[in-house]
This record gives sequence, structure tokens and C-alpha cells, in this order.
Amino acid sequence: MTGIPDLPALRARLAGGDGPRFWRSLDAVADSDEFRTYLAVEFPAASCLAAQPGRRGFLKLMAASFALGGLTACGVDGRDYEVPYVKEPERIVPGAPLSYASSALFDGFGNGILVTTRNGRPLKVEGNPDHPWSRGGTDILGQASVLGLYDPFRSQAVQHLGRPASWGAFNGAMLAETATWRVTGGKGLALLTGPITSPTVAAELARLRKLYPEARWFAGSSRDGILEGARLAYGRPVETLPDFGKARAIVSLDGDFLDLGPGQVGLSRRWSDARRAALAEGRLLPLFSAAPTPGLTSAKADDAVPASAGRLEAIARAMLAAAGGGAEPAGDDPTGRWARRAWTALAQGRGAGIVTAGLSADPALHALVHRLNGALGNTGTTLHHLAPVAEGGAGSLSDLAGAMDGGEVQALIVLGANPVYEAPGALDFAKRMERVPLKIHAGLYYDETGAHADWHLPLAHPLESWGDVRSPDGTVGLIQPTVAPFYNGRTPQEVLAFLTRADEGTDALGLLKAQWRRDGEDDTAFEARFSEALRLGFFADSAPAAEDVRVTGTAPEAKAAAPASGIEVVFRPDGTLYDGTHADLAWLQELPKPLTKVVWENVVALSPALAAREGIADGDLVRIEAGGRSVTGPAWIMPGQAESTVTLSLGYGRDVPDHLSRGLGYDAGTLRPLDTPWRLTGARLVRTGETRMPATTQHLGALPDDEEGRAIIRTQAVGGPPVGDAKDAAPAPSFYPPPESQDRWTAAQWGMAIDLDACTGCNACVTACQAENNIPVVGREEVARGRWLGWIRIDRYYEGDPEAPATHFQPVPCMHCEAAPCELGCPVEATIHDSEGLNLQVYNRCVGTRTCQSYCPYKVRRFNYLDYSGGMPPVTQQQRNPDVTVRARGVMEKCTYCIQRIASARIDSAKDAHAPIPDGTVETACQGACPTRAITFGNVADPKSAVSVAKADPRNYALLGHLNTKPRTTYLAGLKASAKEGQRT
Repeated sequence: MTGIPDLPALRARLAGGDGPRFWRSLDAVADSDEFRTYLAVEFPAASCLAAQPGRRGFLKLMAASFALGGLTACGVDGRDYEVPYVKEPERIVPGAPLSYASSALFDGFGNGILVTTRNGRPLKVEGNPDHPWSRGGTDILGQASVLGLYDPFRSQAVQHLGRPASWGAFNGAMLAETATWRVTGGKGLALLTGPITSPTVAAELARLRKLYPEARWFAGSSRDGILEGARLAYGRPVETLPDFGKARAIVSLDGDFLDLGPGQVGLSRRWSDARRAALAEGRLLPLFSAAPTPGLTSAKADDAVPASAGRLEAIARAMLAAAGGGAEPAGDDPTGRWARRAWTALAQGRGAGIVTAGLSADPALHALVHRLNGALGNTGTTLHHLAPVAEGGAGSLSDLAGAMDGGEVQALIVLGANPVYEAPGALDFAKRMERVPLKIHAGLYYDETGAHADWHLPLAHPLESWGDVRSPDGTVGLIQPTVAPFYNGRTPQEVLAFLTRADEGTDALGLLKAQWRRDGEDDTAFEARFSEALRLGFFADSAPAAEDVRVTGTAPEAKAAAPASGIEVVFRPDGTLYDGTHADLAWLQELPKPLTKVVWENVVALSPALAAREGIADGDLVRIEAGGRSVTGPAWIMPGQAESTVTLSLGYGRDVPDHLSRGLGYDAGTLRPLDTPWRLTGARLVRTGETRMPATTQHLGALPDDEEGRAIIRTQAVGGPPVGDAKDAAPAPSFYPPPESQDRWTAAQWGMAIDLDACTGCNACVTACQAENNIPVVGREEVARGRWLGWIRIDRYYEGDPEAPATHFQPVPCMHCEAAPCELGCPVEATIHDSEGLNLQVYNRCVGTRTCQSYCPYKVRRFNYLDYSGGMPPVTQQQRNPDVTVRARGVMEKCTYCIQRIASARIDSAKDAHAPIPDGTVETACQGACPTRAITFGNVADPKSAVSVAKADPRNYALLGHLNTKPRTTYLAGLKASAKEGQRT
């Protein structure tokens, strides 16, 4: 009703200190005729009392309010028991960390993690070194999942028609529906999910389909093209896992095994291990890449070329013909010459090569890649195939749209998916949902689909749930709660169980145990086996065995070439948000994209040649038009992009009121076609004449010339002369005294080495550092002013021709220089050196002159211009690490080598008569998160430590070493093919 105040907004005004005006506004509203009319309609009894204000009436109203408010405390909160903290819970030592093995979810798949808790609060995610797939690594979504647990934008209550409700109300409303479904066999019932790899969820789904045989199940999956390509090649869908350790050459045709995705952690580790093993044998494991738009896989390639999506299929066909005895790929353009070099490497290593395609590749290209691997003898040697990890047999989103159009869907249950946002724009899913009488949405967030549903049900976060999930290799990982549920959410299996079990027990732990109890197994044996799996975080030997596959039929026919008109648009998951499911997590929004370094929005990426032809510069607003729809975003010139290709990133353009992600970027899904969701041809690129420069953390990307051997990025040919710093060079003179000698209280001299060949620029270290060290988010405007606060950044440099450059990544934390210019410049000695070689920052001494920042040649010191941490929601504050000071405004901060972890290890060693800290005991947050193990940290005074061995490598060099700052952080040069290998391939 017009004039009735928005009570949440008024509460916010009151919380913001606008108290007097707040109450005056309420008085005005209360005296208005509109409010009295509203009160009479909604609360007729109360309106009578309000019409005659008096002491008795006032007391009646207040008594009723107190009574109703007290009754709300009589409900069940879902917890099994309460433990008074006067009696400490078992295994919990106040202030001491306690870790639980669990699994992080990514698009339905799982990665093994360890969740560190303190006093019952989950604070940090680490990799599980025992997990056979992730092997100790993590990705940015795994690191940010702990923030997702405390995310104030999470769904916190059941909603009915946009108003708060309860699980009891939902259960009551569903009694008649489930009774009807039991009679009709579920006719008219449709269930939509994402990919399901959980055995427990799959079992409940099977139970539902058996009970309601007329019900239909649909699944929206981004991996349909991968499985369809395998079906075209082998007659059935299978998963493909590469064995990089047995490979001699890797050819990627729009492959993405190093890019953000469910398999990134495991595949990145296997690739980096294979590179190291090949180097130990004196050879290079070369990676060739052709892609329409650059990603992390093409950025790490030893030989990369931009190629349109349409050209890739022609390259695969040419290689397949050559494998069958035909001529090698032809063409005198850069793509043709690249194809011949890649083919030569594959031909020289028949049976030991890998050809791969990625998520966005067309099914026909996947089928051709499978046939090419088979023709080269790679199948079964360097490539293994498994039965699909995700459950099959579901209909597609287009099938569901057709059923809704035909009136076949009377009740739609959307479980853990968001089709209104994620479905291709051509489907117009929201409009089709309006034709369904009953719509139920269960999700972690009240998102676009929840806003269009009749009922919205909150799902529990994985860190507060029981469950299971399979990794890309099929290993079953367990999910166990690390904290009591915050908002009384339910797990997906509990929601499904409610629809089938009615009065039976449907708790998540009971469902999980029932799934994994073997027939005839007694309680003692089962509990022992289940407890061991919980301790490990997975069921050992649960991955399925590899299957034999044989190519069937013929290769897909080449499509008729379409007339060249317009531009080619390719759609890609965002480099930090992926599909946008976690777009409300501020850590991910402010995490620089690996290649563009843009934050808080997506851009329209186009090649330098196309930008020059159209007269477009960075920040020019451009519009992409196709099929009567359009999106508008800022242009970004992307080196390595195919000439007539434009890239649109998913994950932005969200439209959920009062959410962090609302209004950020454009929604690329608007233009996605139904038949080819990753590619659109014949689009138009239009300049709008407006400009909006994206906020970025790196403005210069061209690699400067190497002057007198002072290169920022160094690469060394395998078998060639070393490019690292000379190990026997005489120390340069310095005004700084030598480091203090060790005594019995000083057991180590700390240092770090970073392998640039292994670093893929994935950003896991950046997010891990933010989680560990309470680094605040500053917002888009502050980043645009150059005030980003990350303690470690990953610089991205381009070398060579902008149309097809070599790309390099370089993580840059504080160097902890032995001769630190920042210490010389600080007027109050707030930055000092300790006896273990650490450059320390004393926060309560810092007066904010920022002299140290200007003296630092590495620009790794950050200044708090504002109080970025003070206004955090209370629930988010619970994530803060109590071992790290929360900085206020006006102080300088920087990387500390995770000194809190060093101190903890020193305390533990002190219990053993001040014994030296064993090598490997201290692991920095960035080191532990890295999936490729590119970072080594330890005691450089111990010649046998891993970091000392790395620093003795001929590739080891100091960044800006000619300045004689003597940094404790050094780098191992990247690898490249020797001249002899380059000629051979």
C-alpha cells in the first residue's frame, strides 16, 4: 500500500544512527489514514485497540507481542544436543586449531579439503594431501567456501510467495501434493537439478523415480557437450582422464585442463608433476595450444596460436587424416604452421601423446579428438576412460521447456539450480515457469529462480552438512559438518527424502550411513569403516576402474561453411566467478581475473586487430547484437584473441534485490543460443560512444626488455645454459650489516622460492592469503584508485607479438629483503628486521607516512586508507583468524610469510627442548593452497631443506637482484624448448 514504510529499510536507518528521524517517521505513518486502513485489513482486532489508544489497550498489545515472541523460542532448532562450554567438548582445546577432512563442491563434483576450525568456528580451508585426486591442492572456490558459510546473503529461511514461512508450513502444504503423486505415480511432477555425483543423492533420486514412475527428471549441465562427443566417438558417454606422466607431447584444441573448473586442482598437479619429471630426464614436455580466446591452458602453452572456434574442427580433421596416412596439415598462415608443428610432435611420440578439448568445445570436435587419440595409439596409454561420474538419464533444459510449453508440468521442483539465470536466453525460462501451477525452489541463495517460485527452501552449506560427492576421477569424498547449521537449512538428499519417506527419518547423517552400510554388516564393523573414511575424508579405492573403449561408426561430417558475416562470439565461464553461483562472495568479486586483472565486473574481450579495425579502446562501451537481443559492456583488448572473435564472460548481470552481485556487469546468457550454448556466429559489434574504464589491478602488461641480464621474467631452455643468478658471485657491497647469527632461540632463517614454470596464475594463493590474514575487501571504487589490499599479487606479462604473445605469470609477495629499503625509509621504525630474516611490520608504531611504500621497489606494501573492516556484518566477522591482527585505518600492511604459523611451530618446538623446527612443518597459506606446488618455503640456513635445494637450482634468480636488496623470495625461471628440440618439433 502506498505510504506504508519499508520496515527493513527503516530498521537499517535506525542501525545507521538515524534514530530520532526514524521514530518521527513512524509517528507520522501511525497517524496516517492509510496506515489505519492497512491495520484494519491485516489486523482487525489490533486496529480496534489502536483506534482508542490507552493504557489498557497498550498493555494488551504489548502482552500479546511478548507472548507470541516467547513462543518462538519453543521451536526445535534442528540441533541434536547442546554442550555447555564450562565442560570442554571432546578434542577441543581452547585456541588450538582442529581440522576436519571434508569435500568442497564445484559444479556437482568434489575436491578433498581439510577445514581448520578454532573454538568451533571454521576459519580456513586447506588441501587434503591424502586425497587421491586433489593431493593437497585447492582452487579459489574451495578457499572462498569458508566465506560462503558466513555469507550474510545466504538464504536463511523458507519463503512462500516472497514472504517468510517455515518448514512446518511447507510440510503441511505438501501433504496433499505428495498424496496425489502417490495415486497418480507423480504424473505432472518435474524435478530439475544440476549434475549429481553424490551416491546418496542419486539413491534418493532413484527412490523418488521408483515411487513416482510418471515423474520426470531433468538436469542442467555444462558438460553435456563433453559426454555427447564421447558418445559420438564410442557409442556411449565416458569420462576422459589424461595421464600426463606418460606423455611426450600435449596438444590442446580449446582445452581447459588448467583453467578454473571441477578438474583444475587434480589436472594442474598432474601436469606440473609431469613437467618436473620430464625436466629431470633432460627434456621438455611441450604443450601446444590453439584456442579462440586465451585461458590459463593456452597461457601456459609452449607454442600457442589464436584460432577461431570454426577453424579448430578443420585442424582436428587434418590431423586425423594425417594419422591415417594422409598429408600433414597444410596452410602458410600462423595457424597452419602451428598445426604442422603440433602434428610433428604427436607423430614423433605416437602412443605417448595427448590431444584434448575443453568444456566449450563442440561435441563434433570432441568426437574428432577421441578418434585422433585412437589413431595415434594414445587411448589406453596416456588417456584413460571411466564411466560417467555424474548420474545419467536426465532430460535437458530444452526438454523441460518443451514439457512446460505443452502443459505437461503441473509441479516443478528446482533443486540446487538456477535456470532462470543460467539457462540460455533463447529459452526465456522465467516466462515458461509462469505456466507451471506449483513451483518449488531449493537453493543456497534466494536467487532469480527463487524469486519466480512459489516456495523457496534454504539449502545447508556444505561446511554445515553431511553428505558425499565424487571427484572427477570417481573417488567418493565425504562431506561432514564443521559447525552447527546457521539457518536450519536442509541438504539436497533431505529434500528428496521428504518427498518419498514422509514419516520416516530423513536426517542427512542417517541417509549417508544407510547408503554406505554394506548388506549384513554389523554396527561395529560399519562404524569403524565409516569413521576411518571420515578421518581420511574419502572412501579409499572408491574410484571406478578404467574401461576399454573402441571407436565406432564414422567421424562426424563437416558442416557446410557458413558465409563469413559478422563476428564470432564465444562464451566462457568467468575466471573468478565461474558460472556466477557464488557471485555474492566479495573475495571472488575483488579477485583479479587471471588475464585481464579486472575486478567487480566482466568485460567484452576482443583482439588487438579487431579493436584497431573498429577504432575501439579499452573501456569503450560496446554492444553485441544477435537475434534481436543484445548485451552492453566495456571493451577490453585481449592479446592472443582470434581476430574476429569476441569473448563474453558468464557469471555477471545478476538481478536479485539486496544482493551484493546485483547490477555488476552484463548477463552474457542473454545471447546464448540453445543448440550451441558456447558459440554464436553472425553477431554485430556496435560502438555506443560511451566509456567506462573497468577497475583493474595491473595497468602495464608488456614485458620490458632485458637490459644487462636484469629481466623480470626469465626462461631457460632445457639443456641450455643457466639463466639464474651466479651462485659463486662475490657479494656486492652494502651499507646493511650481515644477518645476525643464530643462537639457541633462533632456529631458522626463512625464505621462499617460486617456480614460474609451475605457476599457472590460478589465484588460489591470493584467495588463501586473504582468508588466512584477514585481508579486507575495499570495493570497486577503491581498487580503481589503486588501493587494492592483496598481500600477494600475480603479475601477468605478455612477450612478443600482441596477436599471439607468450604469456607469463609471476606471484609477487613481500620479498623480505635482507637489505630492505623500507626499513631505511620508515621514520618511526615501524618496519624492522628480526633475527630470522623476516621483515616485520609493527602496526601500533605506524603513523601512515607511507614512506616505506615509496621506498619499496617491488610495490608489495598496502596502506589502509579507510576502515575497511569496521563495518563487516557480525556473521562475517566470525570468519576472521584470531591469530592475525585486524588492521584499522592508517597503517601499512604486507605479507608476513604467515608469521603466525611460524610462531605456532616455534611454540611446538619449544616443548621439545627448543628443538629446530623440522623442514616442511611451516607451510604458508599461499604455499599450501597452490595446486601445482609452485611455492617452496622453509629454512634457508639448512642446506638440506627443500627451499635451499630450490635456491641451489641453476634456474634460481632474484627479482630486481641488481638493486642489491638481497630478497629472501626468489624465483625459478620458466622452461622452454632448446633450439635443437624446437627444430625437431
